[in-house]
Amino acid sequence: MIIQIGHRLPNCDPGGGARERVRRFFTAQDEASASEIIDKLNSRYVIIDHTTTTLTFPAVATYDDGSKEKLYDFYYRPQAQKGGFVKFVPVRFFYPEYYRSLAVRLYNFDGKEVTPQSFTVISYEEKRKPDGEPYKEITSSQSFPSYEEAEGYVSSQESEHYKIVSDNPFISPVPLEAVEHYKLIYRSDSLIMQPGVGNISEVKIFEYIGD
Repeated sequence: MIIQIGHRLPNCDPGGGARERVRRFFTAQDEASASEIIDKLNSRYVIIDHTTTTLTFPAVATYDDGSKEKLYDFYYRPQAQKGGFVKFVPVRFFYPEYYRSLAVRLYNFDGKEVTPQSFTVISYEEKRKPDGEPYKEITSSQSFPSYEEAEGYVSSQESEHYKIVSDNPFISPVPLEAVEHYKLIYRSDSLIMQPGVGNISEVKIFEYIGD
């Protein structure tokens, strides 16, 4: 579509291209390293659709170290049922590294500064199903009024089984600075309904403005 409608060649497409560098650009945790990559790619525009930062973002992560678990993971939350039974409901929690990824800061938040009002910390236990498959069971969930308090609480724990998380890709659990060198210049009229947020443009285009 970029070639047919925009008459431009993309750095990466389903057939190949600079996938490794594009992956590192999308998952970059700071703007400086992202800008270094886009300068080498000699690119001026960044086109991102809804699936890139949601459904297909795990595929982007696999070009890193083959693991998506540093960005998000699935947990199981116990839920009481009638008759005293307990049902375990799967929940996907996103980590701070996901929200700090440049693609997420651009598409999910339009490159704007984000200041959350509350910060959630979960604790969990690692268990195994009857067939031996490992899973993570949530044991507690606490909210804090500031990121510093949430981070301090996690750091004070002897166990590593405490995480700052959010279950919504469009609601960050950590503060995010505004992006300085990327300007939103287009958002499509086609909309995607995002639970807890509202309608989101399906496609957004950002112009890269170098130093």
